[in-house]
Amino acid sequence: MCPSLIYLTTTAPTSVGATNGVVPLLTIQRKSGCTLETNLNSVLLKKAGYYKVVATITFTTPAAGLVSIQAQKNNASINGMSASATVTTATTEVNTITITGIVRVLCSEAPAVFTLINTGIPITVSNVSLAIEYV
Repeated sequence: MCPSLIYLTTTAPTSVGATNGVVPLLTIQRKSGCTLETNLNSVLLKKAGYYKVVATITFTTPAAGLVSIQAQKNNASINGMSASATVTTATTEVNTITITGIVRVLCSEAPAVFTLINTGIPITVSNVSLAIEYV
């Protein structure tokens, strides 16, 4: 077994479009092991097994409405790994949502692609952190 972890962040304000906008993962803060790699704004889960995920997204919006972030594996939503917030004051209201869960990758799926997708109104992220650990 090859213990692995990766910790990615985005700290510069970045716009994320509405429905199906990909949440940016721009900077590797920590990386160890051989089972996790960055792939643009996603993470490759290279081995079959279980991965512990913690994602935190801080954002504002240009309009009031529902913000919803969904974790995906290979472009399919992962059950139970989503979070949402209702924004009532556009532009100035800062919100943070957190998504946690365990992702299973089957032998037939490896390597799998993990992404965070905006499924609500457009947002501007000001801080994104994603930690994934192969367990």
